[in-house]
Amino acid sequence: MALIHVNFYSEILNMDTGISVIMPQKLQGIGLAGSGVQETYPVLWLLHGRSDDHTIWMRRTSIERYAAPLGLIVVMPEVSYSRYLNMAHGPRYYDYMTEELPHFCKKMFPKMSMEREDNYIAGLSMGGGGAMWIGINNPDRYGTICMLSTGGMAPLEGLWRGKEGDVNSTYLKCNRDIYGVEDSDSLAGTEYDILKLIQEKAGNEEILPKVYHAMGTEDVRYPVAMKIKETFEGIPGNPYRYEYHEGPGKHEWEFWDTWIQKFLETLPLKGGK
Repeated sequence: MALIHVNFYSEILNMDTGISVIMPQKLQGIGLAGSGVQETYPVLWLLHGRSDDHTIWMRRTSIERYAAPLGLIVVMPEVSYSRYLNMAHGPRYYDYMTEELPHFCKKMFPKMSMEREDNYIAGLSMGGGGAMWIGINNPDRYGTICMLSTGGMAPLEGLWRGKEGDVNSTYLKCNRDIYGVEDSDSLAGTEYDILKLIQEKAGNEEILPKVYHAMGTEDVRYPVAMKIKETFEGIPGNPYRYEYHEGPGKHEWEFWDTWIQKFLETLPLKGGK
């Protein structure tokens, strides 16, 4: 595999930003299985959490080793604490993620597949919410969504915040920057309501991404996962092909490292064939 760090100027963000990209490479004899040469490669858009950046998956897991035998490009962007939205008082990260970044990456990496069935979007915590938000809003671009330890979504904050003394000035400032209001739970029924989005898209879209959801049973955000699970499972016919998994773990890298591997095992990847 080749690991590439790219810094570039984003017209939408109006500033420099960075991505880390893992590229398939045919390797032999160095203890890291490589994929064969392919015409195009499937893509995993792998999203970070609120306190992290585009380097974190490489620093905390062995994602390069997991992707190597699968013939999989992994793109890891950086979006600050935006929740992958167009911020009320900040950059337009949703537009960046859905408009500028895919086109930029395709120019940089022409063997990247743009077919929906070859594009997967995944993330942890805030990144899990971002994967769900972007994936459900763009069902023509992503075949599968993976959300690990979902958190940071309106209107579900009140289900867990405060239990660890986490309602503080920093959190309130983040909400003002992102949504324009301090209380994200007040956004129920608005354009920011993730539960509303799940239900509306299920009734309005002919093609929907598959949704893979995993949560740690000791995670303080567990009630958020249960509410999301209830919403998906309440839709007749399971149009998202939603599947829920849980296992021991808190909001921690040991859990995410384990479950990103489990998710990759479910993908219909051909590796080097």
